[in-house]
Order: sequence, then structure tokens, then C-alpha cells
Amino acid sequence: MRNKVAFPLLLAASLAATPAAAETDVGFRVGGYGFHREGDTSADAWTECRMNGVGVFASRDLRGPAFVEAGLDAYVSQAFPTPAPEGDLPIDRMSGLISVAAGARTNFGSRVRGYVQLGAGVELTKVAVSYGEDRTVRDAKVMPEGFFGVGLDVRIAKDTYVGASFRTLVMGNFDYDADRLEMESAWITPQPEVVFDASPDLANQGQFYVRRNL
Repeated sequence: MRNKVAFPLLLAASLAATPAAAETDVGFRVGGYGFHREGDTSADAWTECRMNGVGVFASRDLRGPAFVEAGLDAYVSQAFPTPAPEGDLPIDRMSGLISVAAGARTNFGSRVRGYVQLGAGVELTKVAVSYGEDRTVRDAKVMPEGFFGVGLDVRIAKDTYVGASFRTLVMGNFDYDADRLEMESAWITPQPEVVFDASPDLANQGQFYVRRNL
């Protein structure tokens, strides 16, 4: 009798311990981010060096609610959808972002799910600024980045989701002061490492995406 009772209990425990089949999905996203102006509390506080772009990503479920994600994004500096404030620094910036992240998802009903994630990556960027009347200073840099993000998506068809995410990033930014550099450098064009002296800065990023389970 004991064996007859023990076998179903062991079978149930074994099935409960077996993880669900892991899902892999791929997606496409569009979005933008802007750096924070130090000391600015206005509505334009997060629009310094505004960047817009597109990207692709893939994620895979792990045990329970956990998942991992990898992404590749391309961004360019662009004053969109509203013109840049007059005090913005005239920096042309083109960046490629390679990132990985770990996170957790939860369902809100049968169609809606939310998630949080923490990630890191590297930015490969080309930057250029005008100096004087007919000169341009250019440079290329490789800089680390990190971010914390939250998101929400809705299933619109079998295995297909649309959603939006919000991230706060820590990444390199430049404080280019043309008047100061002209006073210090006189008639000599300053070296790129002087003009583009990067320091960590905060940026806010919003993205819209479509993802599909494979």
C-alpha cells in the first residue's frame, strides 16, 4: 500500500520540479534618449544631446520568471520631435550600442506582462563638433554603459507582442565649451581628447518594440 501511495507522490513532485520549456524571442525596437542637464528642473531637463535610433534584440527564458536579453542598437543625434534648446551643444554623434541584460517577467492576465531588467554594455561612438569658422574636430570612442529598465507588453496575436520600455542609463557624455577652448587654445585647433573628455552622465530612454516568440 505504501508503494502505491508513494509512486504517485514521487511522480507529481518530479513533474512539478521539471522546468517549463524555455522560450526564445526576437524583436525590433525604435526609440530615443536624452542626457540630463545638470541643475535643470524644467520640462527640457532630459533632452540634452538627444539621440534617436533603432535596434534588434533577442531574449530567452530561464527558470521561473527570469530571462536574459541581448541587443544591438544604432543611434544618431537628432533634435526630434521638437527643436533643440538654444543652449544645446552642437555635437554630431553616431553610436552603436551592444548590450546584455538579465531580468524578470510577470503576467497581468492572459495578454499583458511586465518586466524589470538590469543590464550593461558598450557604446562605440563617433563624434564631431565645429571649431572656429571652418574647422571640425572629430573623434571615435569606446565607452561602457549600464542601465535599469522597466517595460510592459501586450499579446496581439499568437506569439506576437507589442510593448514599450523605459530605461535610465549611465553612459559617457561630453561637456564641450567652445568659448573656453578658444581662449585656452588660441589659434591652434585643440586635440580630440581635450574636446571630447567623456564623463559618466545620466540619460532617460524610451522605446517601442515588437517581439515574436520563436
